[in-house]
Amino acid sequence: AGCGELGIATAACLEGSVVYGLRRNPSSLPPGIRPVAGDLLTGAGFAALPEGIDTLIYAPTPGARTEEGYRAIYVQALERLLRALPQPAAALRLIYVSSTAVYGQDAGEVVDEGSITAPLGFNGRVLLEGERLAASLVPEACMLRLSGLYGPGRHWLLRRARAGEALLPGEHWTNRIHLDDAAALAALLTHAASVPPRVIGVDDTPATEREVLDWIAQRLGLPPLPTQSGGALIGGKRLSNQLARSLGWRPRYPSYRDGY
Repeated sequence: AGCGELGIATAACLEGSVVYGLRRNPSSLPPGIRPVAGDLLTGAGFAALPEGIDTLIYAPTPGARTEEGYRAIYVQALERLLRALPQPAAALRLIYVSSTAVYGQDAGEVVDEGSITAPLGFNGRVLLEGERLAASLVPEACMLRLSGLYGPGRHWLLRRARAGEALLPGEHWTNRIHLDDAAALAALLTHAASVPPRVIGVDDTPATEREVLDWIAQRLGLPPLPTQSGGALIGGKRLSNQLARSLGWRPRYPSYRDGY
């Protein structure tokens, strides 16, 4: 549901399964995904939802980066869709694609699934609200908390390196996962005999912002990025993927160096 880049990549990992893709305009979905035209925000098209769904991967994109926009898609639309599913399997599994924004740690801490969730921004707070709703409505629900997605077409860091953006002084930890690895993890959770209540999706290599951007700049033949004035700080967090790896998942791109 919300079958965009991640949904399409996940479907490619679900060979042998019957996969439906729900989106407002499904005409561009590749062969192998059965299209369902539907609007999560209004419920339009829900009459065409297929019966007997055994796994729902909920991976929408907010229409606006506002608290209202996030709540409309990650909370209200989820409830609307679950109530509209016609005769789902008795043991319906829900994979709710969330974000590591639910963690508010910001001093370089190592974070795993057992860490406290005290989000700093509205996005993390609303996603946590959606996670709680998901868990209350579907007994077998897994919250897939993804770190920063990157891959083809996602060039934000490349643009920053090319622009020579001045970076804050100190160590600012960042985390990411390649789109293909996120899809493989979602597919693994789809087929697993059982799923944990929450899983972090991240590669093997937390790295500071400067390390990543200077490496990209070097590969582009550009000088290292300048540093803003001010005292050195430590920020961000270092995410652990040990639980995902214990389930049998291995990232194809274990570090930013492999993916970029």
